[in-house]
Amino acid sequence: MNEDPVVVSPDTPIGELRRVLLNSGNTVILVMDEDQVVGIIGDRDLLRPDSEHLTAKDVMNTRVVKVSADCGINEACSLLIDVDTPGLPVVDDDGVLIGIVSARDIVGGMIGEESLTKISVEAASIYLAMTRSREYERYWLDKIRSYGYRGAITQVGASADRLAAKLRESMIAAAAALGVISEDPREKIAVSNAVRDAFIQLSISNPGLGGGFKMAVVRGEGRVSVAIFGRFGHALVDGPEQLAVGYSII
Repeated sequence: MNEDPVVVSPDTPIGELRRVLLNSGNTVILVMDEDQVVGIIGDRDLLRPDSEHLTAKDVMNTRVVKVSADCGINEACSLLIDVDTPGLPVVDDDGVLIGIVSARDIVGGMIGEESLTKISVEAASIYLAMTRSREYERYWLDKIRSYGYRGAITQVGASADRLAAKLRESMIAAAAALGVISEDPREKIAVSNAVRDAFIQLSISNPGLGGGFKMAVVRGEGRVSVAIFGRFGHALVDGPEQLAVGYSII
């Protein structure tokens, strides 16, 4: 179990919850009211769009299942699955909280310390491109840095004849400005190739249309990924939102 659980009050704003989770390195938050665990929050509960006004009380799971320190691993795994909870508070004989156990803790204990929650470069670029607020952007940029990646985000709107060039130019400029890539031509070409792959996917189903898009680039070890998210169409609102991802080796 984790003997140092993250604990917050029910009225903690969701922005603060995200910061606490990132700074602690944990994946689960316990919500306590008058020394009692009243809810539990997993990192996925904080990834709700347009949720800046919410608090811990609004996003927490109120079905809290407590276990003792001598609970068997098989029983703990069964409870995590059956209850569909991100973690199980661990209490002593007097009901006092002494820790928390999550799936990450169980697997980590079996195979040693490893960053089990690290996502791929491609997935990171998708999450970043689909953010809908400045705070959400900052959250994902911080999370990407915690994985050892580098990321940047920008927005582009252009007519059909300029769209491909604008996507490429804007993404390269943002990546260079935020330190995702250097001025090395090879790194710029890698970003350009990733943008091209993603744009080709979009243009196959929407030939000859301009649009408005949010773009994200994420660089990991030896490769870079670009995600493009937005709409084709006049006034940038006609069509459904679409997503495409491209990657390239650096």
